[in-house]
Amino acid sequence: MNLEIECKLHLESPATVITRLRELDAADRGEVYEKNWVFDRNGELQEQRALLRLRTHDDETCGLLTHKTPAQTGKFKSKHETETKVEDAANLRFILESLGYSINWYYEKKRHTFLIADMTVVLDTTPILGTFIEIEGRSDGEIEALLERLGLDINDNIMLSYPAIWDNHCQKNHMAFCDWKF
Repeated sequence: MNLEIECKLHLESPATVITRLRELDAADRGEVYEKNWVFDRNGELQEQRALLRLRTHDDETCGLLTHKTPAQTGKFKSKHETETKVEDAANLRFILESLGYSINWYYEKKRHTFLIADMTVVLDTTPILGTFIEIEGRSDGEIEALLERLGLDINDNIMLSYPAIWDNHCQKNHMAFCDWKF
């Protein structure tokens, strides 16, 4: 189990941030297309503010199962996260559904990953909402220093998860909460 400390911001100009990351010699790990299934059983996980997610990249055969605990408050969002690789995502979905879990939400995004120092920086391009940057580091200070080097404002930090951001968007625009797909 790892403690994930994360800063998330909406980006108006993703290309500018990518250019700056390259100037800082961040290792470009490329872009993948993700499919994500969020599971719950009778609202138990949502009530706990926990998350159980199955994610696949490009090829849907293999995946990654992630459990996140409720967020701790602080300067940035931090959660305990446990992940494990999955050889057969379709069979795992079947197992979870057999145990009473159902898909609470499905979403797709394009994720471009960079590594810099001991931090992971991802740019998530979503349908409708645009692009977000997530910086994961080991400490608040480490993340703050990178934000400054990237010319980003810590005050723009978004503490919400993607489902919560999407729910807010749907409510604001008088839309029913639904899956988000390209």
